[in-house]
Order: sequence, then C-alpha cells, then structure tokens
Amino acid sequence: MKRSRAGLVLIIIGVIIVVLAPVWKWAIAPQVVKLPDNLDVTSIYEGALSLYIDPASLSPLPPDTPVRIPLTITRKDISDPAKSNGSTAVIKETAVAKGPGGKDFVNYTKYYALDRKTAKNVTSSQANLTNRRGYSITMGFFVNKNGVFPFWDDDTETVTNLQFIKTDTMSGFKYKDIPVVVFKAQGSGKTKSPPLGLPATVSGSQIKGLLNNTSAPFNDTQQYPIDYIKSITATVIVDQKAGSIVDLPKYNETYSVDASALGMGNIKLASLDYAQTPESIKDVLDNSAKSYMLLNAVEIWIPVALLVIGLIILIIGLILYLRKPKEKAAA
Repeated sequence: MKRSRAGLVLIIIGVIIVVLAPVWKWAIAPQVVKLPDNLDVTSIYEGALSLYIDPASLSPLPPDTPVRIPLTITRKDISDPAKSNGSTAVIKETAVAKGPGGKDFVNYTKYYALDRKTAKNVTSSQANLTNRRGYSITMGFFVNKNGVFPFWDDDTETVTNLQFIKTDTMSGFKYKDIPVVVFKAQGSGKTKSPPLGLPATVSGSQIKGLLNNTSAPFNDTQQYPIDYIKSITATVIVDQKAGSIVDLPKYNETYSVDASALGMGNIKLASLDYAQTPESIKDVLDNSAKSYMLLNAVEIWIPVALLVIGLIILIIGLILYLRKPKEKAAA
C-alpha cells in the first residue's frame, strides 16, 4: 500500500518543530535576551557604621561600647549608552552614604562594563573603568539556582561564590508573586587600600596601643605598613527571571587587622551593617519585573507556540500518512 509522501514530509517537519521547542527554551532563549541600554536602578539602604577604635589614634575604645553612626546609603546604577556597544554595557555606579547632619561618609562614582548576554563583569580598555570579575548588580537572565555566581568586591578585588539557600516569591507595588532566588555570600580578603579613611601606615606606639601591649617589639617612632582585612556576610535575593539583585536584607562588612603573628588573632576595627528599605525593595522589584513581557515571550510563549504548531503539523502528517489511498476504479 502506497503511503502519502506529503504526509511523511509533514511528519518530519512536525517532529523537527516539536524538538525545536525545548531547544529554544533551554539553549537559544538565554542567548537571545541582552541587557538593555536603559538600565536605571536606585537602591536605598539603612544601617550603621560601628567603630571599635578611634580612627585618628587607632586607640581601642572601651570594650562593648563602640561608636555607632547611623547611615543612609543610596546607590544608583545607570546605563551609559555613549560608552556601550552591541556586546558590552557600561554602567555608571554612584554611591553615597550619609550620616548625622547630612555628612558624607562615602561618596563615589565608578564605571564598569558588563557582557550584554551573560551579565558578567568584563575588563575594558576604556579610560576610567573599574575592571571587575564575576557578577555585580545582576546574575544574568533565567537564574539557575545550581549555577555558579562569583560575587565581586571592589575593596579586596576578589570574588565570593554565592551559596544557594532557597527559592521564594516577592511582590512589588505593582507586580506580585515575582519568583526570586535567595543566596548567601560569605568571604574575606585583604583590602587593596585602607578602608574608611584609616591610614596606610601606623607608628610603633600606635601599634602598641592597638595591641594594648607596651612591650610589643615595635619602635615607637617608626612607621609600619598595615594590612586590613575585610570580611563579608550577606544575604542576596535575585529576581529569577531578570537576574537583578532586588534585595539585600542583610549585609555586614567587618574590618580588622591580622595580629596572629603576635598571638592576638584578628583585631576588629569597624563594622558596617545595613539592609535595603522596604520601599526600595518594592521599587526595585517593579523595575525588574517590567521586562517580564519580553522574557515571557522568549522563555514561554515562543517555545509553547513551536510545540503547538509542531504537534498540529505532526498530527496532520500522521493522518495523511496513515490514511488509506483511494483505490482506482476498474476500467
């Protein structure tokens, strides 16, 4: 019995389109979406800087009575289209930490570059760019909870791998039940420059005061270089679809000096603790979820359409292929 050639062709086409659906979702879609030129995110945090020494003299403060300075931190990350190109997005990052009386404790502007497809930091030869590795403000589209996400720190110029905690949902003012991934970051390293306005060198007498040991083997008038250690413990919440960091519910930076050679271990100098404000969290969630129409089209509707179209063609092909051919009338 002769089968329909057209039916066989349709079966082959249908199978190809059906197979293309998961290939699109898992392989092609992540390559199609790129970081836009209109990235504009403002995050606001509240917390406090705790000082355990006098910054001028490095003399220890009385135990358990640190000086606590409340801070409001505003960070902005804005695309710079003039410095960007088709494969790289340049971001302008500004951060201001204001204390009592509106005094600026931190105020900086930096530029860095991201790969548009992966959202990873990339090095650039452009002037005045801070070259970073790993990730900064976004973990890339369609975040895989089992992925590897090295989180960059400018002070130590090192990365710390984020550790998966759980998946959850959060809501902004406008968009509800946004899928998120919760990570933990924990790491430490030597700072590349003195933090918090602390000196690069200290006298022997200051070291003795810091160690609370007048017989320590240091010349009172000689200047000694000092290595500062920064430790980070943070909870980082990421929009699973858009990849944006939408919440830092807990962020701790602790600064210390290593006195283990003198049998003193690490001596804590200062700590910075802050968390994102509830209003800022909702604003950032809404800002991130605005891209969902495009992301859903790429991740959901296109593969679903391919699957449906492929199945329809496949079914039509099977019907034609399995249908008995009409018998020719006898002469």
